[in-house]
Amino acid sequence: MTHPLTRSPQQAGLELLEVDYPEKIKEIGRFRIKGWKMEKGVDPAFFSKDTWIDSLDQRANHWVITKNQQIVAASRLSFHDSLHDVPYADFMKDEHKRLVENRRIASINRLVVAPDYRGIGLSGLLDQVRIDRAVAQKAEVIIAFPQLVRLEPLKKKGFILIDQLENIPEMPERPFFLMIKNL
Repeated sequence: MTHPLTRSPQQAGLELLEVDYPEKIKEIGRFRIKGWKMEKGVDPAFFSKDTWIDSLDQRANHWVITKNQQIVAASRLSFHDSLHDVPYADFMKDEHKRLVENRRIASINRLVVAPDYRGIGLSGLLDQVRIDRAVAQKAEVIIAFPQLVRLEPLKKKGFILIDQLENIPEMPERPFFLMIKNL
């Protein structure tokens, strides 16, 4: 499904698309690497790969924002009947896990915006489409594991900061957090 973005002059010419697996997944995987590899605090060995694709991509919901058919932003939403397959759930403490146990869980992750397109609201737009889908699919809670810069935007969308977690291997020098939004 394609939607032209016309909310602001900066978004002119951009299109929001929901894509099904495997449509564009290799392009999305390459975009994830390209979007993160030059950021401070990431593991250069991890981001020297060609793509960042994992097993959740096969059953997740994916959105991209394109300009002239080139991806400038991408994100993923996954649904989980348990914490077993939630990305980064093994970084959660037991008291965190109790907050979401026995609930239909959605997780938002793999958000990447190209540097030239940051600051014009694309992250917020991708957050909102993922929240809307989670609500439509009857999720009871959304889990997010954001970087520091994403805390305030997610708080404005109703997420609650639970804790700072151990940094993830892909980004060993970047603070990593747990946020939850009850639906």
